Amino acid sequence: MAPRPRPTLSECLEGRGNNLDFLRFAAATGVIVSHSFPLGEGPQGSPEPLTVFTHGQVSLGLVCVAVFLVISGVLITRSWERTRDVRSFVLARTLRIFPGLAVSLLLTTLVLGAAFTTCPLGEYFTAPDTYRFLLRNFTLVNPQWNLPGVFEGNVYPSAVNGSLWTLMYEVGFYLLVLGLGVTGLLRKELALAGWCVTAVLSFLHIGRLGFWPVLGLYFGGGLVLYLWRERVRMSPWLAGACVLVLTATSMAGKGLPVAIGSCGAYLVLYLAFLPSRLAHFGRHGDFSYGLYIYAFPVQQTVTAMLGGPMPWWWNAALSLPVTLLLAMMSWRYIEQPAIALGKQQTRPSQPLNSKASTPGRTWSGQ
Repeated sequence: MAPRPRPTLSECLEGRGNNLDFLRFAAATGVIVSHSFPLGEGPQGSPEPLTVFTHGQVSLGLVCVAVFLVISGVLITRSWERTRDVRSFVLARTLRIFPGLAVSLLLTTLVLGAAFTTCPLGEYFTAPDTYRFLLRNFTLVNPQWNLPGVFEGNVYPSAVNGSLWTLMYEVGFYLLVLGLGVTGLLRKELALAGWCVTAVLSFLHIGRLGFWPVLGLYFGGGLVLYLWRERVRMSPWLAGACVLVLTATSMAGKGLPVAIGSCGAYLVLYLAFLPSRLAHFGRHGDFSYGLYIYAFPVQQTVTAMLGGPMPWWWNAALSLPVTLLLAMMSWRYIEQPAIALGKQQTRPSQPLNSKASTPGRTWSGQ
């Protein structure tokens, strides 16, 4: 009897179970661990082991952002293909990102900032930078990291929420999918060619392009794999080969971002659809976005309250429970109601057969 062929990505996407909630939660936790090195020990503290192993090519935090973006590349593209409605697409994306972000920024500015600023409260609440922090970080245009007098004495001084930098890129990729979809250019051959051009640009290190090429490799990796889903088979042999390529480029000290955008993207999806008990991980909610947008200020608060440098693991261990509680509250009272509102305002679509993967719940940092 001939062996049964491995399932395609298309078949996996139509299945009922996946590990996407767990992968996103793990990635958000990984960002906390990564940030605990500079936020707990300072920029001159212990180097991240992954950064050392990859010869400075990536940090754990960047790898976790890549996981978010790969998943987002698949699900956001699928969302457009299933709806093909501009209003529904934009509304779902907007309600997934901005309500939770707005509440996080208000709490950070009006509560946390007011509690920890070294400025007189009158001066703090009348300073232009206080309101620039709100406006710039909410609009994602030229984000601002500092609030007047807040965390200036920390070992990683002044930065209040350094995690928000990826949201501009995330929303930019949403708009890219929308633009390609509306113009009819969201095709598998063009997507693959675009990914190859992005790979070349990532090697050129053109400063004006910022992180667009590197992060585009990750989001684009998910997008390309989705568009080629009928031909992409989920094979343990291919997954093992991807691990070898990622290890080799890490040890070689070059080429790792391209490997993550291709082999890493495949590996993320292989793990996402590997049968496991983790398929029910998100039955109580998707807390990954809340973890991502609240962790940095919580970690800075922990450092400020303990009055100086601390081991990275201590900063992570103290910060995670508090951040998780905030993430759970954000999901329950802000994110989930906003998603429900969006579903009421848009026509029904055909999402993945898992609550963890409905278009309203997809995101990445991000």
